[in-house]
Parts: sequence; structure tokens; C-alpha cells
Amino acid sequence: MKRERCSLREFDKVYRYYDIFMKVFQLYKVEEIKDALKLQGNEKIVDIGGGTGHLAQHLWDQCNKIYVVDESERMLSQIKTNEKILPILGDGLNTNFEDRSMDVVILADVMHHIEKQQKLIEEVHRILKEKGRILILDFDRKHLRTKLLRCFEYFLFGKLYFRTSKEAKDLLGGKFAIESCMAKKYYFIIVGEKR
Repeated sequence: MKRERCSLREFDKVYRYYDIFMKVFQLYKVEEIKDALKLQGNEKIVDIGGGTGHLAQHLWDQCNKIYVVDESERMLSQIKTNEKILPILGDGLNTNFEDRSMDVVILADVMHHIEKQQKLIEEVHRILKEKGRILILDFDRKHLRTKLLRCFEYFLFGKLYFRTSKEAKDLLGGKFAIESCMAKKYYFIIVGEKR
């Protein structure tokens, strides 16, 4: 049976083991994200596809508020909430945030699950304030480690949409000025500022 579509609700099946998997294979890049963002402490952040809130747990004390948006209710159920971490069950392609209301949007390990990536970038652009920033962390489709990850994730989630760092920068196009692009062996982190 051919699997055509990646459904983010498929994460409901793996929510108990997701953080363990990410830690064992060293796929969380919290310190690199912190270094790339250089938060000032007053930012309102949206972590689209933030799942179990692992990243939010490491950022909440460095920002004003962090919204974790995910389509998987079970992934969100793992979040240790506090006054600054707010889980939101929803679709990153069509959030309920007001125009120009957020300072930072994070897309960590999520882009390759989204078929309509241009629509996602447009939504991010809509909700970001002027000079707001986007951070993309994803895995380079040409690297061997990513190809192995792709096989594993395809089995769980179906079709995937990996890019190279250059392709991801091109996707940001005229909507964002690239502030930095850190390309490590199998993954990259891009920070862009809204134009």
C-alpha cells in the first residue's frame, strides 16, 4: 500500500516514545537553537510542530511567552505547562494568531512533514511582527543520516518533504532576509528576519 500523505496526527501513535527517540539519536538541538535566536527575554514565540514541548521547556525562562502549536493532542499532553508555556491544538498552516502579533516563530524538525511549505511560510510571515524572526531547523535531504531517518519516518508517517539548506533559504524568498545559516553535517539552522 502506497502512503501518499504525511498526517501529523500519526504522531499520536508515537507520543510516548518521541522524546526518547530524539534524545537517543541526538536529534534535539536545543543549545544551537538558543545560540541562533539570541533571545532578549521579552519575545512572544510560537513553536509550530512543537509536539511534547521539549524545546519550550528549555526556552520558557528566556522569553515572555511560548505557544506550542501541534496537531497531535497526545504529543501536546506531554507538555509540562506553566504561566509561560501554552499548548495549542491546531494547524500551523492556519493558526488563530492575529496578524503581526509574534516576535519569533520556530520550525524545528517540522518542515519535512509539511507538503504545503510555501503556505506555511506565508502563515509565519502573517503572524510575525515587523522584523520578527523565523528559525528553521531541519535535516539536509542529501546527507546519508537524513536518508536513513527518511526511511524510518516514512514507515511511520508516510510521504516526507526534506530540503537542502539552500532550498530552504530559497523557500523564504522575498519574505525574509537571511540573518544566518548554519549548515552542520546532516542538519541546518536558518534564521530569517521578516521583510
